[in-house]
Amino acid sequence: MFMDPTNGFFAHILKAFGGTPIEFLSQYSLLSIVVIVSWQWLPFATLILLTATQSLDSEQLEAAEMDGAPWISRFFYIMLPHLGRAITVVILIQTIFLLAIFAEIFVTTQGAFGTKTLTYLIYQRVLESQNVGLGSAGGVYAIILANIVAMFLMRIVGKNLDS
Repeated sequence: MFMDPTNGFFAHILKAFGGTPIEFLSQYSLLSIVVIVSWQWLPFATLILLTATQSLDSEQLEAAEMDGAPWISRFFYIMLPHLGRAITVVILIQTIFLLAIFAEIFVTTQGAFGTKTLTYLIYQRVLESQNVGLGSAGGVYAIILANIVAMFLMRIVGKNLDS
């Protein structure tokens, strides 16, 4: 409802300043889908990264600060390596979730304006051909793709655990 051109929050703000409302879903459809999905999944990723950040030993950061390391060096040489596993887990989980985005596209743009994903494309092909077998094959293809991505990312996590 934030992006609705008649009753949305952004429309009311633009009207208050004398502007014309923007039809986000037709003019900026891909950006709108990205904002919707980010609004949905960003808190989860933030929570995982916050938990990983809190598990960092503060003595390491204090020692680096006392040695005169600037904040950018402390971030790249202490914080980022510590967050490596958490970042990999977030990428793994988010990739699997993003492969299944369907409802947001179906409700907002119905696949128009270049917002088709694999799941929406499978749905559309099944409706066009009335062939459920084609949809099942597409679903199996999506599962295989998700497993390939998961195996690739799990190998990265495994390498991080060994070191």
